[in-house]
Amino acid sequence: MKIRPIKQKEIKFASKIVGKNYSKEYEKIASKEIGEMFRNVITRPNYIVAEEKGEVLGFGGYIQSWMDYNVYHIFWVNVRPDKQRKGIGTAIVKKLIEIINNKKAFMILLTTSKPKFYAKKFKFKTLVKFKNNKYNLMGLILRKSDNVID
Repeated sequence: MKIRPIKQKEIKFASKIVGKNYSKEYEKIASKEIGEMFRNVITRPNYIVAEEKGEVLGFGGYIQSWMDYNVYHIFWVNVRPDKQRKGIGTAIVKKLIEIINNKKAFMILLTTSKPKFYAKKFKFKTLVKFKNNKYNLMGLILRKSDNVID
């Protein structure tokens, strides 16, 4: 399996994975958001794909925070339903963390319905549990900062 940046021609396929995992509405949203990687915008998202033999198995994205350039957000981590539970999502998240860590970021944030996965595999900690739905806001501190009070 190879992990690499997404190609513009793969936007439709990646967003279809979201459609299969969630809904057609989210598929449309994902398509627009992934497309932002290829536009000239101030803060541009970046996406990677996991592929094997030219076939996209899953993808995930990240972006630098507008509020604090030392914080990054991970999002849209999705694996094709027929390829789940084979370590592909883990490999994607591991690569996203590696990329962000190489940027000397202090923290990564993400929202997930699978907090146990991120806590166990990557040491993310739940910051907020949203009462009205199943999502948690989680954070991973990569390095200490003089600006952070424990």
